[in-house]
Amino acid sequence: MGGIGILPAQVFLAFFALRAFNLAGGKGLAAAVTQDKPGFWLLCTCLWGVTGAILLPRVLSGATLVFPVDRSSQFIILQPLAPVSGNLSQSVYCVADVVVYCSMFAFLKYRGVYRTLSNAIFLLAALDVLAGVVDIVAHAAGLDILSAIKTAQFADLTGQEMAGMVRISGTFSETSGFAAFTLPIFVFCLNLWLVGYRPKLSGPLAISTGCLLLLSTSGTAYVGLGVYQFVLLVSRPGVISRFAPVRKQRLWVISACAGLLGVLYVIVFLPGVVKVLSDFVDAAILSKAGSDSGVERMGWNAQGITNFFDTYGIGVGLGSIRASSFLVVLVGSLGVVGVVCYGMFLGKSLLVPVPAHYPFTERAVCYAARHAMIATLIVASASLSVFELGSCFYIFAAAAGALSSRVPRRVPARGGWAVRGAHE
Repeated sequence: MGGIGILPAQVFLAFFALRAFNLAGGKGLAAAVTQDKPGFWLLCTCLWGVTGAILLPRVLSGATLVFPVDRSSQFIILQPLAPVSGNLSQSVYCVADVVVYCSMFAFLKYRGVYRTLSNAIFLLAALDVLAGVVDIVAHAAGLDILSAIKTAQFADLTGQEMAGMVRISGTFSETSGFAAFTLPIFVFCLNLWLVGYRPKLSGPLAISTGCLLLLSTSGTAYVGLGVYQFVLLVSRPGVISRFAPVRKQRLWVISACAGLLGVLYVIVFLPGVVKVLSDFVDAAILSKAGSDSGVERMGWNAQGITNFFDTYGIGVGLGSIRASSFLVVLVGSLGVVGVVCYGMFLGKSLLVPVPAHYPFTERAVCYAARHAMIATLIVASASLSVFELGSCFYIFAAAAGALSSRVPRRVPARGGWAVRGAHE
């Protein structure tokens, strides 16, 4: 449409929102963005972002140089600030994110929908694992099975190897995209296992997605896993389940022992592997900053910060710049106003305690969704080049912020579309 590709999530969003409107009405959708809800600050971010995307590239035209998000240009080069296609596409995505959030928020007011949401993420995790396994097997067999369902209009960097290992991309156009999508799902399943929610399902899915992340050869995956370990270390799953601290301690002990035994075995019996692994780590992580791609992306980030100061903290407008970090995109595009609004949205979604008067299912899924949000923000801060965090992030955000501090009046499930929770 005018050179802008329409992603499947945006196509099906129309049906998703229509179903939410039919169930809850306009009032139910608007409840997600009332002043006491996290969604209010997301709406403020969207309004500021869309307004800035329309006005700022015109009002501040030529005031600074930018690396634009522009489909009409084949090369990413510095050019004076001006309206580009990215202003339109990122504005559409931003509005769609608010619609996703409001629709999911409306669904979650019905009894049993938290369990339905967990089932959907479990299914998504299983499909993601299947795609990763198919990608590995197809590469070994010299086939290209998944190319027919990969997103069009993106450079296809699949089928590559690093240190003799296939770079897993699944249904995505490159390995980093697969890692950025899989890490939040892994974290969601892992935290559900920690609190004891359907452990026979959440545990194997966490192991499967975690193994694919380790085998993916993606620097994004390794950085994300490394940083999230610190989040997991200070997390408090005991507020959801009294058995969670024991599971968490067991997880750390088993992981530490397995890691230590693996290192000792490699050093003693397979000394040649040490050099291969060191070369692999150097290629996947340590040398990234010094590579041509790393230098280019650091240049994007430096210019994004420059754009922030050149516009005196106003920003250059949503979709006007490309960077290599979500934080830089947020600062450079939306300025001080956008940072405050989006920061309030994240703070109210993540930092408010999970209400204790809700059933276990709802509290467990809410807790896991918050950690999935954090995992998304970690990988986005490390590698994302635009403001769009994806539909899954805002579905998780709705689940993280939909539980009211007051005792709820739950709406019964309708038409068999939601399954009544086992603990309700």
